[in-house]
Amino acid sequence: MKVLEELVAGVLELPVDEIDDDTGPSTTGSWTSLRHVQLVAAVRDEYGVPVTPKEARSCRSVGKLRALLTAKGVTA
Repeated sequence: MKVLEELVAGVLELPVDEIDDDTGPSTTGSWTSLRHVQLVAAVRDEYGVPVTPKEARSCRSVGKLRALLTAKGVTA
């Protein structure tokens, strides 16, 4: 299982050391709406958790993605 930062870095095509909990569309130009959909799908596939459309819309940073996974019982 990948660390969340590695997963996000891969989707956003950024170095992993540039990814932290504050990384999101407001701080990272490569986090576009298309990449957001790709991130949510990658998180769903990697961690095996369902993500509702409402949850997907609320996950606008790495920290919020981590909080979602934690709420679903997954350590990321």
